[in-house]
This record gives sequence, C-alpha cells and structure tokens, in this order.
Amino acid sequence: MTSIHAQFVFDAATARQKAAEAEQLAADVAAFRKAGGKVQVLGTTAINKKGISRRQLVEGGAEQRKAAKKGASHG
Repeated sequence: MTSIHAQFVFDAATARQKAAEAEQLAADVAAFRKAGGKVQVLGTTAINKKGISRRQLVEGGAEQRKAAKKGASHG
C-alpha cells in the first residue's frame, strides 16, 4: 500500500469529530433562534413536469414553472 492509498484514511473525519461538529452546529442554530433569528426551512415539493421541457425545467425560473403549472391545470 502506498502513501496515496493510506492518506485518505488518515484525513477522513472520525465519527467522534462528526458528532462534535453536529453538536456545535445544533448549539449555534439554537443560539441564533434564541437571539430572534429565523431559519427558513425549504420544502420538498415536487415540480409538475407536464407542459414544461427538461431544458426549461433546468434553465427556467419560478415564473416559467408557475405558468406551466397553470396551463396544465386548466387543460
């Protein structure tokens, strides 16, 4: 085994490090909320792909998706 193969193992974060980072992040968010900060939670709403091409879906903005959604619901 060369040093290239072993390097990844030694650089990887341990479970203990990940748990500590997650705990610190949770504490930071709690402090932020306590200070009056608001966290916006984004939903997982699916996009209706009827009436819109894949290219429009990838390149288009919210207005195009709304227009396509309205067109599909009326037709």
